[in-house]
Amino acid sequence: MKPQQLRTFVAVAEHRSIRAAARALHVSQPAVTRIVRELEQDLGVALVTRSVAGVALTDAGLAFHARASLLLEEMRRAREELLFMKEGGHAHVAAAMTSTVGMTLLPAALELFMQRMPQARVTISEDSSPVVALQKLQNGAFDFVIANTLPENLSAEFSQQPLFLMDWIVGARAAHPMSGASSLRELQDALWIVPSRTLAFFHDLFTMQQLDPPTRILECESFAIATHLLGRMDMLGLFSAALFDQELVSRGARALCLREAFPPAEVSIVTLRRSRLTPAAQGLIECLQALPLPAGMHRVRA
Repeated sequence: MKPQQLRTFVAVAEHRSIRAAARALHVSQPAVTRIVRELEQDLGVALVTRSVAGVALTDAGLAFHARASLLLEEMRRAREELLFMKEGGHAHVAAAMTSTVGMTLLPAALELFMQRMPQARVTISEDSSPVVALQKLQNGAFDFVIANTLPENLSAEFSQQPLFLMDWIVGARAAHPMSGASSLRELQDALWIVPSRTLAFFHDLFTMQQLDPPTRILECESFAIATHLLGRMDMLGLFSAALFDQELVSRGARALCLREAFPPAEVSIVTLRRSRLTPAAQGLIECLQALPLPAGMHRVRA
């Protein structure tokens, strides 16, 4: 297999079109078709099927797409690592993380990182779905993922390293009629705004108290939209205490003083076991680990 074959196949797989892949690669359509056929001949298996509707991947093609994407990313990382060792310069790190990490720890971590690697290019994505983020980690799109709602049975191909424990609070605008509530029982019939990724945990908070979970729930993946709605509607939200203190208290929101104690969430750094971190990725992780934690976050005790 040649890198050109891998790049061409991945382009076809992602665009689901020979024409679009050719345009993205700046080559002719016949060249794309020829390269994919040569790859199929080398592998001895059909990777794509063609029709008037476009290109579809066979089962073998679906499996090979994930491997090919990772191979291309590993080659890119290898080149960057060698270039960094030779010239100490340009490198790239891509990561997905929760809004809590991105809005509390990341700014100071980036300042420290840029002092150490001023030429590095950084790509940060907000983790709205751990499942999707882990899939992108598998195919090499991310160097690492920072998440707090990981699957219970995390695949053995991933390595999980705790970063901190995160406290939860229930918050609302100060004028909310339920802002003086003191227990979850009083909040069962309220309107809530909760990210889909924490919905199971949210339900557990009520069932642990032998209470039926609320049914009036707006699922919202955007922290910016949730913040906007919370300030203008009588809604309750489940928030990271550190993020709430930093971003919402100054906007007139308040945390409810509830008698129930919520279990903290463990926020972890997830990497691929089979993939070595580049110096840039390792450097950004070390900067995140070196920072003092704000109130509402705690180090994980060994």
